Amino acid sequence: MAGFAFPVTRAAGIVRIDLGRPEEGNSLTRGMMRDLAEEIRKAGADPANQVVVIEGRGAHFCKGRDGRGESTEGLRPHEVREQMMGAVLGVYAAIGACPVPVVSLVHAPAIGFGAALASGCDMTLATDQTTFAFSEVKHGIPPTLAMAAVMKKVPQKALYWLIFSGSDVSASEGVPMGLVSKIYPAATFKADTDTFLAELASRPRLVLETIKKFMTHAQDMSAAQQSEYAGTLLALVRS
Repeated sequence: MAGFAFPVTRAAGIVRIDLGRPEEGNSLTRGMMRDLAEEIRKAGADPANQVVVIEGRGAHFCKGRDGRGESTEGLRPHEVREQMMGAVLGVYAAIGACPVPVVSLVHAPAIGFGAALASGCDMTLATDQTTFAFSEVKHGIPPTLAMAAVMKKVPQKALYWLIFSGSDVSASEGVPMGLVSKIYPAATFKADTDTFLAELASRPRLVLETIKKFMTHAQDMSAAQQSEYAGTLLALVRS
């Protein structure tokens, strides 16, 4: 069966993946999540691309998972893990494995999976009117998958509050929590983010790859290991 056709544009080293369902709040089924992960992998593998962008249109950036028609009836735990949870985790893994920066443009509310997708990217650019909500707890769901997406970005105390409260968080509140990288006025969001992305895409891919590689792998190293790894990577780039 054919996958979901995300609107994708490519120009000047920037790949833009539009979530493509504005009439549904850009909510995604698990099948669509698998397709999104594949789009991210393809974009990152193309040496002509410097930056991968995830964006949406309409009243929401992404209002979460579209679970209509889903059922775990008759599935064993391993099958639930692979068929149901694997699709979500696959998106987060594709973002982490992408060799170049993955940037989310969050123009409107991001809820549940949408909040994890937005804030789980390498950089999250939001408007001053954007909100984020990890609302799963209000539906009796422990959002461990969403927590896995942002755990290295959000301090523990803040993450506990986000998850246990399920409350809306403004973009300005999200900056110190690690959910948001930069806020732009809603009125100039497109122009401001276009300018930033063009500047980012002008950097040599090798430089972008090296920064992403260091950020990805050095976090769990000791200070001495981080220093050694930093020196090794820079020596390879400069040689």
